[in-house]
Amino acid sequence: MKLHYLGTAAAEGWPALFCSCENCQRARKVKGKSYRSRPQALIDGNLMIDFGPDTFYHMMKYDLDFSKIQHVILTHSHTDHFYATDLILRAFPYAYYGNERKMTVYGNEKCHWMFLRTLEVEDDSQNMRDCVGFEEIRAFQPFQIPGYGITPLHAVHDPKEECLFYLIRDEEGKTLLFANDTGIFPEDTWEALAGVKLDCVSLDCTLGNDPNMECGHMGLKAVRSVVQRLRKMECIDKDTPVVLTHFSHNGNLLHEELEAETKEDGFIIAYDGMLLEF
Repeated sequence: MKLHYLGTAAAEGWPALFCSCENCQRARKVKGKSYRSRPQALIDGNLMIDFGPDTFYHMMKYDLDFSKIQHVILTHSHTDHFYATDLILRAFPYAYYGNERKMTVYGNEKCHWMFLRTLEVEDDSQNMRDCVGFEEIRAFQPFQIPGYGITPLHAVHDPKEECLFYLIRDEEGKTLLFANDTGIFPEDTWEALAGVKLDCVSLDCTLGNDPNMECGHMGLKAVRSVVQRLRKMECIDKDTPVVLTHFSHNGNLLHEELEAETKEDGFIIAYDGMLLEF
């Protein structure tokens, strides 16, 4: 399985759009891997995770052909993860032949509402319904798409909607846990992970070295707690890749600082454009 991190920041990006704090100024100075766009990932070039406002930028930056993407899974409705208006651009006259490769978006009830509102308010194309469809999904209700079995899990993030993250298994049995925008997992998710052998884990680390563990995101303290429990449950071992992503300027640590801070943990610090094969 190939996991391509297209964007690795939280909602504000890093440096944040309108911010002049010390952490944003430091990122502007060093640039490189500390320059981060909004969150998005691709699996094997086929399955997209989240559809945020930087999708067009990612297409250009990494020379990708998103007309081939037919399946998108959403974590939740916040606009850094679901920028619904851009879906009209898959239809005529903004794009040609979209109906030949219809794209299906999978998400929760709130995301479905946003999709329907886009059809009602924003859509001035001629054939969007032929080019993009939506399937509403729920936590712990697995579904299949070509090449993958996907199980949505409960996230601890926004209590106003059922936020999700995902277990993704390919046809060869490789299994990825991709957990953006969540605090320490709720107990029903831990129960669903019992007995599951993971080949790679990707975890939210929005808070960096901030010790807060109860705000719908994780920092290093919470990440270490989750990893310890995954090892205790034998879902992972010492050789399983653990990747941290979804970073905010509020977490204080630039890319190289995160690497230094987690050297003994053995964590992989994601950056925009990073490709991981496992």
